[in-house]
Amino acid sequence: MYNMSEFFINAPFLKKKPRFLVILFGTLEYDGRVQRMISILNQLGQVILVDVKKDEKNTSLDSTIFKEITRYSIKIPQKNGRIKRHLQLARAAIRVALMERPHIIVAEDFFTTMTGWLTSKMVHAELIYDAHELIIPDLTQFMSWRDNFWYMLEKWTVHRASLVIAANPERAQLMTQHYKLKNPCEYMLNIPPLRTENVTIQEIERQYPALKRRYPEERIVLYQGYVSFDRGLNRFVEALTYLPLNYRMVVVGDGPDLEHLKAIAEEELQRGRFTVLGRVANHLLPAIIKYADLGIVTYSYEGLNNIYCSPNKIFEYAQAGLPVVATDQPSLRSMVEGYGIGILIRQDTPPQEVAKIIKQVVERKIEYQYRLHKFVQAFRWEDEANRVRERIKEVLVRRGLA
Repeated sequence: MYNMSEFFINAPFLKKKPRFLVILFGTLEYDGRVQRMISILNQLGQVILVDVKKDEKNTSLDSTIFKEITRYSIKIPQKNGRIKRHLQLARAAIRVALMERPHIIVAEDFFTTMTGWLTSKMVHAELIYDAHELIIPDLTQFMSWRDNFWYMLEKWTVHRASLVIAANPERAQLMTQHYKLKNPCEYMLNIPPLRTENVTIQEIERQYPALKRRYPEERIVLYQGYVSFDRGLNRFVEALTYLPLNYRMVVVGDGPDLEHLKAIAEEELQRGRFTVLGRVANHLLPAIIKYADLGIVTYSYEGLNNIYCSPNKIFEYAQAGLPVVATDQPSLRSMVEGYGIGILIRQDTPPQEVAKIIKQVVERKIEYQYRLHKFVQAFRWEDEANRVRERIKEVLVRRGLA
């Protein structure tokens, strides 16, 4: 005899649609990783986002995917101070959670670990922690009180999260071992999906006229990312002195040393051989990168987060057909040398040698194209998304939502 109660329990139309609350201490337009996470969550349920509102011109995304999310952008003035700003976001996230009643809280980066956990307890939700950075202690480095504070919050949270996601396999293994996690970390490489051009050349050049080549023989060397001397950017500015006059360096991004970098490059700025575009919205990057002839990937050699770096930019450069000059951290070495998509430099490589390597790679740009194509085929966003989606589904199953 057919059991009607069993039918109603298992009926698909009676199952709740999962609701995800994503908490970001940042702005969505500038965070490609969070955009990709939301694209995964969108296929599993309804997404609600709490992030920081920067200014009016940065409130829209150039993608139909994000039209489906419910977004609460909180205005948090920089003058408020870091602690007060974190508390403001936490209060906003809790208010939104109490109103929206999500089933899953997704805490993005270590800044939101405690906020994510507290919020999940208040609304009886599961917690997923997406660890953008690797902040476990490196015994060879001094740990500031600030770093130790965030580490202690992460240490408290990871054991209470239903799923922890790191930015590459090396980081996932280190976090699993360090925190002695029973449920091993998943990883999600920072691979952007291949995108069709959604802005015209005219639009890009109108917004960023400095991108336009001044003459056909000009060669553009591009760095995009966080602007910090810790990453060795000054070496590349100094290398301009040893490069032919038709070489120009373009920096896309922002950071604590941007003004200092411009001061060091003052002479090249005056000569038109050094250009700074500043921070740009994530959806414009593919079109901007295509103006260049070579991409720079450079990281510090201090701290586990840098040694096991997981940059977006190496994939973005490759998708645009750019060979790279990169520092030789293990994760970069495996990709650059493993697929032959550029040349590595060492920590002690002097600027004049860096210049020779840049010139060598640019002059052989065509030779790299087949290898770049193979690299792009080997590292596909769809593969990352499918693997992470399956791990999130496991959380939903345990919650009775899938």
